[in-house]
Amino acid sequence: MDLQILIIQMLQSLSPSLDAPMRLFSFLGQPEFYLLLIPFFYWCRDPRLGFRLGILLGLSGGVNDVLKTVFHMPRPYWVSPEVAALNSYPSFGLPSAHAQGAVTFWGYLAANIRRRWFSLFAAVLVILIGVSRIYEGVHYPMDTVAGWLVGLAVLAVFLRLEDPVGLRLARLTVPRQVLLAFAASLVLLAFSGLALAALGDWQVPEAWKAGALERSGEPIDPLFPRDSIVAAGLLFGFAAGGAAQARTGSMCAVERRPGPLLARYAVGIGVTGVIWYVFGLAIPGGESLAAYVLIYLRAATAAAWVSFGAPELFTRMNLAGSVHDETR
Repeated sequence: MDLQILIIQMLQSLSPSLDAPMRLFSFLGQPEFYLLLIPFFYWCRDPRLGFRLGILLGLSGGVNDVLKTVFHMPRPYWVSPEVAALNSYPSFGLPSAHAQGAVTFWGYLAANIRRRWFSLFAAVLVILIGVSRIYEGVHYPMDTVAGWLVGLAVLAVFLRLEDPVGLRLARLTVPRQVLLAFAASLVLLAFSGLALAALGDWQVPEAWKAGALERSGEPIDPLFPRDSIVAAGLLFGFAAGGAAQARTGSMCAVERRPGPLLARYAVGIGVTGVIWYVFGLAIPGGESLAAYVLIYLRAATAAAWVSFGAPELFTRMNLAGSVHDETR
């Protein structure tokens, strides 16, 4: 039997009491969880940090989905009856998006917070998020390790380029920044399309589809580039919104009272949820141009609300305080 399957079986045989905490750690690696945290930093702590986390989320997600398509490898529960499907996901497995996203998100926070205790906390969380995906049977150990390595590479490049690129972009007019943000999102989609085209006539094996459905009860459709479209939409929304927000700054620099900060977050995240839910109702099932467009618009609208709409509303509601531009 494959060594990686043995490792998964070993983890799954430890104790059923681990199911709940592993699901929790898995959730902590979900994009939806990051979309709860990024607004907190953007609205309540440090707009520059929140803005760049949003950009990093979109870029990392796009890179991950392209690599998944390039390698087009199955998840363990798709192909092995010895693996219990404690979770499910319709995309390919290599590299793990949870592992990669955890490294980029928490690694970037650690690089900015620069506290030993937080760096240790981030490292432990990154490991637990990766292990949780192996435990759930949705990733091979190789997928998780690859995700960590790709995440480190993306993080290193982002940390190296963020300041020089940010300074250069800040010299452009707002319309040009918005146009460039849209072009960047199209580049992500183009790479996704090229990766799919490179597969040629390759089709998902029927055995993978049958195995996934049998063991999880959920169908798979790994050739549907949903995650690439979401990543592109998030990138455009965060970048365009940040460019258009003329008065985004350290909104918490002069406002330390918990009441106004809580009001900002409650109002802002509530509208974010409504945007995500309402657009979700309109997205048709299956693959179609309408589905592609609405998935993109949902992500872009939610991200633009976080980076532009909500701060503007806070200003009108007298919740913004005295702000100055430091999103870049």
